[in-house]
Amino acid sequence: MASDPRNLMARPLHYERWYGEFGGALRDMSPDRRPQLAINEWGLDLPDSQQYSVLGALYGARLMNVFERRSDLVAMSAVSDLVNGWPGGIIQASDHGVFVTPAYLVNKLYATRVGAERLATTVKGPTVSSSREGSDVPVLDAVASRSADGRKIFLKAVNTDLERPLTVRITVVGARVRPSAMLERVVADSLSAVNGFSTPDAVRLTRESISVRQNFSVQLPRHSVAVLTLAVNP
Repeated sequence: MASDPRNLMARPLHYERWYGEFGGALRDMSPDRRPQLAINEWGLDLPDSQQYSVLGALYGARLMNVFERRSDLVAMSAVSDLVNGWPGGIIQASDHGVFVTPAYLVNKLYATRVGAERLATTVKGPTVSSSREGSDVPVLDAVASRSADGRKIFLKAVNTDLERPLTVRITVVGARVRPSAMLERVVADSLSAVNGFSTPDAVRLTRESISVRQNFSVQLPRHSVAVLTLAVNP
């Protein structure tokens, strides 16, 4: 991070640019073939006090949003490791207890809210500058997909602002939204909150039902990950 957490929040966008360049090179080399990538290990090499904080969830969620946006090239991805293995293991177990990391919570949430068709998404909002990843880095990162039966839209949104909440105005075009939706969020009271054997829920997953329309607003707490499941008429 080079002492600047905004570098970590922006880093997944570096990979998004790289996937675009690499995908273009593959098309130039082999116009008639479409090879895809398996990102078989991704993770964070940070001190436990940061890796097990909400920073790990924010980085993982934005990176998985990148994977989804670049699904033309990235066919699959897997976090490393599952249980222990190294500090990045998303389940940490000992002889006397177990806890899950913030990256686990994001993986669990995203894995159970997978659409069959990615939808066009336009995001407008504030930007920040980082010392290593450049300027005009979007604070809000979002991606949307639709279930195979056409009855659900999954909107994944990451508020990377570490100090301020975002009130997000959402407009759905091309689908009729039903009046009730499920909002699930990975949240923490502060950046210093760390999951551990004695504090397993310092970073936690919340769920609530909210009322929605074609145009509606959602509150995204500071440093939070949200998945909104909309019911729509097929």
